[in-house]
Amino acid sequence: MKINFARSMDHWFGIPICFVLSVFCRIKKFFIPERFEKIKPKKIMFLELSEMGSAILAYSAIKKTKEMYPQAKLYFWIFKENQDSVHILDIIPKENVIVMRSNNFSSLIIDTIKNLWRVRREKIDVLIDMELFSRFSSALSYLSGAKIRVGFHRFSAEGLYRGNLQTHKVSYNPYMHISKDFLALVNSLKANSQNVPLLKESITNSETIVPKVKSSEEVKENIFRKLKEFNGQISKESKLIVLNPGINETLPLRKWPIKNYIELSKKLLINPSVFVIIVGVESKVLGNGEVMYQEISNSRFINLIGKTSVKELICLYNISTLLISHDSGAVNLASLTEINIVVLFGPETPSLYAPLTSKKIVLYSNLACSPCITAYNHRHSQCRDNQCLKRITVEEVYKSAERYI
Repeated sequence: MKINFARSMDHWFGIPICFVLSVFCRIKKFFIPERFEKIKPKKIMFLELSEMGSAILAYSAIKKTKEMYPQAKLYFWIFKENQDSVHILDIIPKENVIVMRSNNFSSLIIDTIKNLWRVRREKIDVLIDMELFSRFSSALSYLSGAKIRVGFHRFSAEGLYRGNLQTHKVSYNPYMHISKDFLALVNSLKANSQNVPLLKESITNSETIVPKVKSSEEVKENIFRKLKEFNGQISKESKLIVLNPGINETLPLRKWPIKNYIELSKKLLINPSVFVIIVGVESKVLGNGEVMYQEISNSRFINLIGKTSVKELICLYNISTLLISHDSGAVNLASLTEINIVVLFGPETPSLYAPLTSKKIVLYSNLACSPCITAYNHRHSQCRDNQCLKRITVEEVYKSAERYI
């Protein structure tokens, strides 16, 4: 489903649905007051549908929840195409990951009904909505039947209406890393819900972590065999540089120009020990990287776009020297390994979304208009010329890469 269509549906249908549900919720509370301070949750669900990277950055919050409520069963609700990001964390049982198709509107409606039926049968006690001002997720959290509903609330901000459906209303902080915002949602469960706004506690950098995912020798051998099908000269001594050019990027403003990736690849391949591997999701419109392959015309340039699973991608990172990418889910996946990362930020800010690894170099032009994709505009910028990325030069990226090769 196209992102602009999804935004329109969230606006035109989400606002009235959230309003009606909020009225119903208030009437219900008048007759049946909510009491939840002393509830010891047995089942806790995280709702983060649309972002693979955000699901990974939620790891600290999930881990903290397990420490706070060790006896509780944990669940995760996510779009089907992003589910591997939850599975790879190995912190929530696979059978407790509830998925929803979003490839078209009819599939979304069908799966919404099916998912709600299952969620209500599970009798979830707590639902933690990690979406940023989505009306769809706000409605889902209320319809889930959870007695405690935690989520970001707009308070006095205008234009971010998503009803009044949370029992624990947390202030979204655009000045701290998103992983800390997620931790604020979880920590609010122990706070006095009457405090406005939540959360009146500090969160330290040491609390935000991601796990390290190792690859077995067998899996590494399998990925080497796959690479040797493209070039038999590749070996464990080769320097593997992974590029994520964002062929099928859902937010095109985040992309560094393809011509820059082509020029960068040519510079990297001057070194005879370097192999450049491009990865990503195949695009029906832009193809699968063959244009780059033909333009570069080098046997040490390997096109794996659309040819790897998430598990294989993790393994590729584990055997590679460096990943170069714009801000994307691929970068957060890479943070689960020991690979070095050069990440390019433009319309979003590294202050909120930088990968949680020390082995990174962040390139950011820091223009006056950036970041222009934020929670406050539902990630919909009017920009049609992402100078914030275009001003990051090939030479600048190459010099950063040189530190590792």
